[in-house]
Amino acid sequence: MPLIRVFDLGNVLLFVNEDLFFERLRARCRAPGDCRAVFVEQYDRARVDRGGDFAAVHRRLLNDIGLQMDFDEFTHSWNDIFTANPPMLELVRNSPRPRYLLSNTNEPHVTWIRGSYPEIFPLFDGCVLSNEVGVRKPDPRIYRHVESLSGAPPGRHVFIDDVSDYAQGARDVGWHAIHFRAVDDCLERLAALEAEA
Repeated sequence: MPLIRVFDLGNVLLFVNEDLFFERLRARCRAPGDCRAVFVEQYDRARVDRGGDFAAVHRRLLNDIGLQMDFDEFTHSWNDIFTANPPMLELVRNSPRPRYLLSNTNEPHVTWIRGSYPEIFPLFDGCVLSNEVGVRKPDPRIYRHVESLSGAPPGRHVFIDDVSDYAQGARDVGWHAIHFRAVDDCLERLAALEAEA
């Protein structure tokens, strides 16, 4: 019986170029050297990836670093950083069901991806998104949330994530995990894991 495949989103199914966002930010800030650090601090403080208010980040950047962007431009700049990884999307399509998506993300990104890449979310039998469930990887509760959808024991899941700490978080709750580096490597490691399962 195949393992239940659980996929990360960013830098697995969609490449993410956050540097592009921060370049845009620096060009429109009074204190460009501080833009990235201030954004990250305010994003974490607002708990945006756990359902918090993204607009609060914009308001703080207006005050703290003199951001010269209205909220619509700010949101567009934050979202317009993705490109598809077609071989991984094909791997998902060819994966046995059920299959799940597990991502640390935020509401603006989810809305953007639904509009720009409408084929992605329907590929999955369930999507566990940190901004919707209120916890983020590597908190054990987010992996348990996937288990509540699949109904399968921990050892029947394999998680594919580009962040080693998040792959390790899956191992810590009893899952198999692959630290994603490249499609061919992922396929080889999936085959090896499933041969042992």
